[in-house]
Amino acid sequence: MIKFPDYTNSIMNVSNSFLHYYGIKTDYPGQKSLDKILQDKNPKHIIYVLLDGMGANLIHEHLKPTDVLRKYMLESVTSVHPPTTVAATNSVLSGLPPITTGYLGWVQYFKEEDINLTVFLNSDFYDNSIVPKENLAQKYLSYENIISKIGRLNPNIKTNGFFPSFAVNGSASFKEEIEKTLMFVHNVEESFSYVYWTQPDLTEHQFGIKSLETKDMIQSLSNDFEELIDNAPDDTVIVCIADHGLTDIEEINLYEYTELVSMLKRNPSIEPRTINFFINDGLHTMFQTEFEKHFSSKFKLYSKQEILDSKLFGDGVIHPMIDSFLGDFIGVAIDKYMFTLSDSKHYKGHHAGLLEDEMMVPLIVYSNKK
Repeated sequence: MIKFPDYTNSIMNVSNSFLHYYGIKTDYPGQKSLDKILQDKNPKHIIYVLLDGMGANLIHEHLKPTDVLRKYMLESVTSVHPPTTVAATNSVLSGLPPITTGYLGWVQYFKEEDINLTVFLNSDFYDNSIVPKENLAQKYLSYENIISKIGRLNPNIKTNGFFPSFAVNGSASFKEEIEKTLMFVHNVEESFSYVYWTQPDLTEHQFGIKSLETKDMIQSLSNDFEELIDNAPDDTVIVCIADHGLTDIEEINLYEYTELVSMLKRNPSIEPRTINFFINDGLHTMFQTEFEKHFSSKFKLYSKQEILDSKLFGDGVIHPMIDSFLGDFIGVAIDKYMFTLSDSKHYKGHHAGLLEDEMMVPLIVYSNKK
C-alpha cells in the first residue's frame, strides 16, 4: 500500500512537540498526542530515543503485546520523504522537513564540488577514494540541532546526545547507550536526552524484515528499552520513534538498461528507491518514454517541478541547494523494487520509497509520573 508523509503527524512533528514544550516557537505543529502528554505530565526529564529502521510493521510482526516497545506504542506516525536515515534523522534533529534541511538521501550531487557525495561518509559514492578536503555536509547543510537549541534557550535544562561508536565517545551497543543515558539523567535536576542507535536497520538490510535475525534483534532492543524505563528517574517521559521502516525488496540492475543509462548526464543519486536522474540535453521526452516503458508499475516518475509542487519533501523555506541537488526526473518506488547502483553490496530489505512499511513508524511513549 502506498503511503505519503503527513507533515502534521510525522517524526518531524514529534521533535516540534519537544521544542514547543521548552518554549521554543517553530513554523511547524507538534504531534497532537504527544503535546497533550507533555502538557499533562510536565516532566523534568525527557529521553528521546530513535531506533534506526524500526518500522511499525516490525512491532506487530515480531513483538508480543507484553513486550515494552509494543506495550507502550501509542500510535503510528509517518516518516518524511524519502523515508531514509540521512533525510529522516536530520528532520528529527532539526524539527524541519528535508526541503528545508537540504538532506535528501544517502547520495547527493554537489554541483559546486562536482561530486556524488555519500553524505554521512564524506566521500564519492562511485569512487570512495575521492574524499573532499572539507566535510561538505557541514559546509553546506549545517543547522542548530534540537539538543543544542533546547540547552541554549533553557540554561536550566541539561542536554546531551548519545550515539554509536562512529561518534566521539560513542557506544558499542544500545545497552551501553542506555547505561550512559541513565547515568546522565540521574545526576541532573532537569534534562533532555537524545539517544540514537543503528539497529534494527542494519539487520533488516541484510536478512529482510521477516527473518529470525530481525526478530531476535527487535526483541533484544525491546529488552534493553525495558531496562531504560525500569531505571529512569522519577518524573520522566521517554519517547521512542524510528526514522523510517523497511520493506523486503527485489533488486533491478539499472545499468543493464543501456539505452536508458546512455541518456544520463551523470550517475544517479539520492536513493535506490527515490532515484535522481540528470538527463542529457534534448533527451528528456525520450528518457521519460523509455523509463515508463520498463518501470511504470514499479516507480512513479516525477519531473523536478512536479516533485516540488507535490510537497513530497515537505513545505517551508526551500534550501538554496535543492535546485541543484534535484535532477530532471525523480523515480519513487511504489512497489517492492529498488535499483542497484553498484556491485559492492546487495540487500534483502530497503527503504526510501512510498510503501506503508517504510513510511509508518511507531510513536512509543512511557511516563513514570502518575
